[in-house]
Amino acid sequence: MRVLICAGRNYADTRRCRQALDDVQRQRSIRVLIHGGSQFLGGEIESWAREHGADLVRYPPNWQLHGKQAERLRNLFMFTDSRPELLLALPGGDDTEELLARARGAGVQVICGRQPRHPEHEEHCHDA
Repeated sequence: MRVLICAGRNYADTRRCRQALDDVQRQRSIRVLIHGGSQFLGGEIESWAREHGADLVRYPPNWQLHGKQAERLRNLFMFTDSRPELLLALPGGDDTEELLARARGAGVQVICGRQPRHPEHEEHCHDA
């Protein structure tokens, strides 16, 4: 399965990241793991993929070309180009939520990497 994992720029819970990947792996074999090159999670994501024999695809944002829009534009391109079958979402902000909405709109399954703290936030994967 092709899995795109996403989180907010400053999300740094590597233990939760690994746990979320393990949870998905128990149910479906991750063959390709796609990510945006997070400075905090990128290394952990890539280590996990190597340990589990998954291929890696990294889409770092191009800050020089796109400035403040780099992450948003990268997310749009990453989603379209990588063709994920599942999106694994960890807490993030507006850019992450936009990516989740795009995935849901395209019929791609979305799994939040943690349980929301409040029932009214079930549709979202950001901190309450």
